[in-house]
Amino acid sequence: MKKALRSLTAAAAVTLALASPASAEIFFQDTYLSVRNVWGDKQPGYHGEVDMQAANLTYANAWTYGSNLISIDFEQFGAGDRATSIGNTFLTPKSGYRSTSKSAEVYSVWRTTLSGNAISGTKNFAFGPISDLGLTLGFDWANQNDTNGIYKRFLVAGPTFSVALPKGFWNISLFISKEMTSSAFGKNNSVTYKPAPMLSTAWMYPFSVGKVDLTFQGLVNLVGSKGKGNPSGSTGGEEFMAHPKLMVDAGKLVGLKPGQFDAGVGYEYWYNKFGVTHQTGQG
Repeated sequence: MKKALRSLTAAAAVTLALASPASAEIFFQDTYLSVRNVWGDKQPGYHGEVDMQAANLTYANAWTYGSNLISIDFEQFGAGDRATSIGNTFLTPKSGYRSTSKSAEVYSVWRTTLSGNAISGTKNFAFGPISDLGLTLGFDWANQNDTNGIYKRFLVAGPTFSVALPKGFWNISLFISKEMTSSAFGKNNSVTYKPAPMLSTAWMYPFSVGKVDLTFQGLVNLVGSKGKGNPSGSTGGEEFMAHPKLMVDAGKLVGLKPGQFDAGVGYEYWYNKFGVTHQTGQG
């Protein structure tokens, strides 16, 4: 199942710099609120295209020994992708019920990275183009109440390489992932997949064109095959998701403080969302 999106995004950010007398300090906090409209969205279990409106709340910080990230997406799909509870998701509790309302999804991500350089107090984890090497732990939690009926719990762990850039950041992570899912396509709606490799990269690079400040940012995830999960289940296929976007500091253009309000465009492509493939009959 392919999911392709064209989106228009607006976002506002608030950054706080903190200091503490304790040995562990938070160097900065950034809270990022955004809304986006998406055209031509394709969802597993639905053959057509629908529009989507979404809001996102992201919180990030850097502290003495690394960094943390929490991101929560709230998504509302168009009328073609109706709400249901075939997958017994928490959003629609009545089993087997198919609503006339639009379906919805909540997708949350948490990551914490422990920095090798920060913990050791050295630069021993910097080499070549790599400025730092850390250990990242985290999870995804997702729930969607359409025909696909996904209730996803997804764990990741592995090294993260920080690429040296003159400004912004570029991180590349090599994870082992483990997914537990309730799905309309699993035996008794429950599937526990085998561990799978995952390649994840995220970047943010600010630049200027004349007096206009822009940021090219995004992420790419590639998850390997996860196996069947149970003998009668379908194989969780390889997933590929890319979400690049170009943002303009719109607040600065209208006289506001720089870095407070961005607007821009992006594109998202998600192949085999939640591992649901054409072989499941939902393609």
